[in-house]
Amino acid sequence: MMLEKLPVRLSSESVLVVDDEEDVREMLFEALSTMGYDVQTAADGLEALDRLRESSFSVVVTDMNMPRMDGMELIAYLSKHRSEVAIVAITGYSMDYTKTEVVEAGACGYITKPFSLDDVEATLLRVIRDRRLVRKDPLTGLYNRRYFWEIVRQEVVRAGRYRYPLCLFFVDIDRFREYNNQNGHPQGDLLLKRFARVLQSSIREYVDGAFRWGGDEFVVLLPHLSRDHAMNVARRLQEKYNRLDLKPTSLSVGVAQFSRSGKDVDEDVRDLILRADNALLQKHHRSRNRVYFAEGPS
Repeated sequence: MMLEKLPVRLSSESVLVVDDEEDVREMLFEALSTMGYDVQTAADGLEALDRLRESSFSVVVTDMNMPRMDGMELIAYLSKHRSEVAIVAITGYSMDYTKTEVVEAGACGYITKPFSLDDVEATLLRVIRDRRLVRKDPLTGLYNRRYFWEIVRQEVVRAGRYRYPLCLFFVDIDRFREYNNQNGHPQGDLLLKRFARVLQSSIREYVDGAFRWGGDEFVVLLPHLSRDHAMNVARRLQEKYNRLDLKPTSLSVGVAQFSRSGKDVDEDVRDLILRADNALLQKHHRSRNRVYFAEGPS
């Protein structure tokens, strides 16, 4: 994977520009679009919240002095409720907040007026690079749980908007603790690394996304894949892992397909995750080393 070799569907960065000056919004919209970003704009913090409810963004670039909800209030909200979003503040020479206060509130970077487009591009590239560097699980090299929360919302929004199938796997390595106790933690770590390689080789490069959820649990996002095809991928993953013969371990997989609940995006995300997790939990009532599919919305 490039700096991380982000899959194509997971690589496009979306930016929300928030500024009450129309000429600034238009200038940044045109410039950032030309740079290849997916850009939307808002005139103040309240309008920005509306955009955030409708779509997902990698970065919010916000002015500080705005009516209704100013930049500091918006930064505070994003830090608390949308921690996956990187924030770049547009500061001026005369403003109510210092740069230190802006950063302490949650901004990852700032641009000082008057600014050049080179300043904007350099700041965005640095912020995105820094966030990408913390998206990886250091042991397995897969994406981490924090990055999953950023990506799953984007994928649910796109699947709902463009009406294509989206499946989610919850994968658990059965009897991993027993393997660890028998062979020691270094061998347990090696098993996790070997599983990560099997997982990456079992999904579509540049399309699907694999993430370490925590411990011996993993999640996989598979856009544009129907239920039947997703079940085949899960079974192929099991077969490839079982060929490693890492007894007594095996794989159990819970599979769920995205279905719009008619509520908001966050509710759709929770429903998808809950159904995949509940499908995986069937192994406790039935048997391990199986693929379980979650039927319908919860």
